Amino acid sequence: MLRQIFRVVSASFLKKRAEYRRYWFDFTVGLIIKFVFFFGTLYASPIQTGKEAAVKLAGFSLWYLSAHLIAKLGNSAIEEAYLGTAEQVLSTKTLPWQILIGVVVAEVALSFAWVALFFLCAALIIGFSEIVSGALSIVTEIVVFGGVSLIGMTGIGVFILGLSLRLKQVGAVTEVLLYYLLIFSGFFLSSNRLPAAFHILNALSPLSWAVQGMSAGWRAFFPAFGVSLLWLAIGSFVLRQQWNWARKNGKIGSYV
Repeated sequence: MLRQIFRVVSASFLKKRAEYRRYWFDFTVGLIIKFVFFFGTLYASPIQTGKEAAVKLAGFSLWYLSAHLIAKLGNSAIEEAYLGTAEQVLSTKTLPWQILIGVVVAEVALSFAWVALFFLCAALIIGFSEIVSGALSIVTEIVVFGGVSLIGMTGIGVFILGLSLRLKQVGAVTEVLLYYLLIFSGFFLSSNRLPAAFHILNALSPLSWAVQGMSAGWRAFFPAFGVSLLWLAIGSFVLRQQWNWARKNGKIGSYV
């Protein structure tokens, strides 16, 4: 099992390297846009303490990882179908769920390199010692709530992947979701400034719970863990249902 997953991860790295070489300009522009939002995160409200800066940076980093992960999962089936390689991928000895795990691992690992770059930029802007001291004061919360949040965001990505098997074009839905999470999860704008409706929506957001956990402490752990497991269960259920539908109707290799 681990060997098959490792092969998927290696293949994903090779594919991503080819994409970087072929579409380097598009990727650079996309990265600049992310930096614009990153600077907006830092300056949307005055930063008072190193801990607050660390929460903003960790929240944005989680969003960045989640954005890449959800976009990759949501578009993977369409991409393979468009390239005409869906049947080839599914005819290998690697099981579909192993392919899915390999894609998740590869995408998160690749995105961590850019997260490190964001951290360096933040350190230069805010001050290295201040942001490091703030991060060290909540390092356990960052690791635990970050991991729990990624589980939930993976569930959302799997949910969108399931929808893409039937609806095919889900890019617009993904964009709306990701930018909602960017602006209203609590690290870009303070949750105190959000209307009540957004608090209700954020009760189902793994990223919002992660920010609350890093800011307020461990009382947010069980709600955060529960929401992440809920999304993972919903995503797995929808993916299984739509996978069975696509196989029955011969739509797995179709991109329309």
